[in-house]
Amino acid sequence: MFALDYQLDKILKEGLENRFARHAQMADYVRAWAKDKFALFAQEEFASNTVTCIKNTREISVGDLNKALGERGFMISNGYGKLKDKTFRIAHMAEATLSEIKELLSIINEILGL
Repeated sequence: MFALDYQLDKILKEGLENRFARHAQMADYVRAWAKDKFALFAQEEFASNTVTCIKNTREISVGDLNKALGERGFMISNGYGKLKDKTFRIAHMAEATLSEIKELLSIINEILGL
């Protein structure tokens, strides 16, 4: 209950509309990057402002990418079940900032040589 109260205070301090706008801005940035470097998994009308699922059109090893990202203090997630190696997910919610998202994507570009 204390953790929930703490987080709700942070959300209210930022303001719900500001928080939603920040999530949308990060989502737009990740989706633009994904369309340029890979492809979106979901149809755009079903896109989320909290996480983007990306088609692994380059057939990279998401595990190897995540290991390299971990060495730099970042992490992404692979897909579930049959999509485990066919997709990966990048979150853009909670306390994440646009500058952190830009840094993450820049590091991914560097690791993959994109």
